[in-house]
Amino acid sequence: MKNIFLVLTFLISLNSSAQNLAELYKEVNSSVVVINIINVSRESEGEYIQVVTEESQGSGVLIAEEGLIWTAAHVVQTAEEVQIEFLDGDIYEGTVLSSVAQADVALVKIKGDFQLKNKKVALIGDSDKISVGEDVFVLGAPHGFKQSLSRGILSGRFVPVHLSNDFVKIEFLQTDASINPGNSGGPMFNMKGEVIGIASRIYSNSGGFEGIGFAMSSNVANKLLMQEPSIWGGMESILIDGNLAKALNVPQEAGLLITSLSSKGSGSALGLKGGTISAKVEETELTIGGDIILELAGITIKDINSIFQIRKIIAEAQKGEVITMTVLRNGRIGKAEFIK
Repeated sequence: MKNIFLVLTFLISLNSSAQNLAELYKEVNSSVVVINIINVSRESEGEYIQVVTEESQGSGVLIAEEGLIWTAAHVVQTAEEVQIEFLDGDIYEGTVLSSVAQADVALVKIKGDFQLKNKKVALIGDSDKISVGEDVFVLGAPHGFKQSLSRGILSGRFVPVHLSNDFVKIEFLQTDASINPGNSGGPMFNMKGEVIGIASRIYSNSGGFEGIGFAMSSNVANKLLMQEPSIWGGMESILIDGNLAKALNVPQEAGLLITSLSSKGSGSALGLKGGTISAKVEETELTIGGDIILELAGITIKDINSIFQIRKIIAEAQKGEVITMTVLRNGRIGKAEFIK
């Protein structure tokens, strides 16, 4: 009799849990969006430069009534056009306000007059309060399948040493909830229906999902996007050092190579140039030919910590303050400056 009671209790618990998730989905789904992106790149074809247009897709979540949306930085980092699509079919144009590539989080704002109507603003949870083993669920558009829900647990916390320092602690939440291309930027919810993470990447040997996915914690996203917002550079870049830096004739320990950039970002407004030549240097495939930033805001590029130092200095600079930059272009070193 005791065993029968335990089985019945277990079944009731499962049914209650499933029902709760169904109800939670209905409560939060209108806050989840599909983000359609158009990127433009330039490739060398002999003496000519060919302009290539590419479309991509990601996800995001509405976090404020004025049309603010959290997503992943890699979804919008070099976007020429951003389109926001809601569950009710409403489509808006968006603009990128802020992006932190190292943490893979970005803030997008809907252009023009935005009305909530049938939409809800997602609640932001405290990612420090969820424990390993607790249930979570992820919403997004994996492979273009809109409003796809996957469920799992918080299976760990990951703090990359090379991305965290005294300036900011970058923390990813690890989960076995399915995350696939198109999920990027979508929200990870706790079982209260609060956003505790932004889907970022997967660990995979096959290229497909293998049970290990990562989302940037909501506390880090909140700090970097809302409390200490940075300028959207609109650039994809790679830190080059060692033999790679030597191969590209960088006259110092390291530099920041710009591989591509959007015409809408601050990098383009400063006259910076992206790469046009696909190359493979020491087993590393990258696009070269773009500018290499050597120094910014008085900080010489040495390692990833230099990037965080620069970000902190720029964030703390007063409005109207002049910030200088040293750039290597075609073997020549030049300087530029911009006003915050």
